[in-house]
Amino acid sequence: MKFALLLALLAAPAAARESGETLTIDEAVSIAVKNSPAALAAEQDIIIARQRMREARFLALPQLTLSGTLSRANLEYPALLGPELGGRYVDPRAGDEFYSLRAQALQPLYTGGMNTNTLKLARTAHSRAKTNYEAVRADAALAAKKAFYGLLYQRRLAESAARWLGRGRELDSSLRKDAFEALEAAMLLSGLSDHAQQAGSGAEAALTDLRRALNREPGYQVDIDGGFEPLPVRTDATGSLVTAMEARSELKSELYKAQMDDIAVNMALVRRYPTIYLGASYDVTSYNLTPLTGDPDRSSNWLASLAIHFPLSYDIWTQVQQRRAQQRQGELKRAELQDAIRFEILSAHREAAFWQAEAAKLGAEVSGMKEDYEAALRGAGPSMAALRALCALCELERKSLDAVYKQLLARIKLEWAQGRDLAK
Repeated sequence: MKFALLLALLAAPAAARESGETLTIDEAVSIAVKNSPAALAAEQDIIIARQRMREARFLALPQLTLSGTLSRANLEYPALLGPELGGRYVDPRAGDEFYSLRAQALQPLYTGGMNTNTLKLARTAHSRAKTNYEAVRADAALAAKKAFYGLLYQRRLAESAARWLGRGRELDSSLRKDAFEALEAAMLLSGLSDHAQQAGSGAEAALTDLRRALNREPGYQVDIDGGFEPLPVRTDATGSLVTAMEARSELKSELYKAQMDDIAVNMALVRRYPTIYLGASYDVTSYNLTPLTGDPDRSSNWLASLAIHFPLSYDIWTQVQQRRAQQRQGELKRAELQDAIRFEILSAHREAAFWQAEAAKLGAEVSGMKEDYEAALRGAGPSMAALRALCALCELERKSLDAVYKQLLARIKLEWAQGRDLAK
């Protein structure tokens, strides 16, 4: 019954091919990146940063205002309208009803570099948002690769365990055993059966992990197409370090953060400088709601002004010191990130090299021992020793598959650490 269940699990990929889609690793990565909620949110951050950059450009343009008021009054003494209502002085002798129209322009001539630095800050924030988007995409791609190779690994384990379990049962059925040998054979077959069930369950869990990485519903039918074999790492650690310093998105983001810290210090310093504005306005006021041309009750005014503001703030230098302290924090964080990247690359290189050699060694051992086992079985015939050797071969093949899987994981971790895929 258990063996039949395992066969059903192994047949699931064929059913998926009939009713679902088959993905290569590149297609799986593409879908995972496209469907990643974090990547979609980071993409919106780019849009927000782009609009803020446009807003920063608007600061250098004239600020235009058009306003109009319609008033009815019953005054016993003069009143002053608030700024929202035009900021006008109203005399009781002017009449009970009046309207006014105003056009006003305010052009910043000199802001001490505030507007320029604001635009630089917005541009840098936009560039940083794009690098953050690339970092999130890289994380989604890493998760998809892990899930893809995890499913390949679990299916190969399940296939191997099912094959050895079937051969073990065939061998057991042809043996003549005493009571203790029968007990030993049952224990050996039970171990093979347990391995097969665990591998089948692992394959189902790995398929769920792949669906999660692709951000698809639990019932999504999918199969994968890919080879399960070591992919050698042909670059050295020094080359990967150079690539990481150029391509790693997190490091690029921190470099943009350093530029933003520099700009923040400059913006704190420019608060010492004066600001100069040029303003102009034109007003039309009438105390007759239906005026005729040349109505003496209508009047118009225009004015132009040049304003200079000198800041006298107590917190200028405290703000500068705060921004410089934040700048220093950013420098320390970048140094920490660079060290972390170096250790990640060195560790991934060492791990990939070890498991690559281990996978090659175990693969050769499995291939040679299988041939020796088949030759010995043909010569000596079925026996308990043959059954024990079969179980040992099953365990050795599991270790070989495990080494291949760990080498592939080390490779994709190295690709993520250096910020760029390796050549296949």
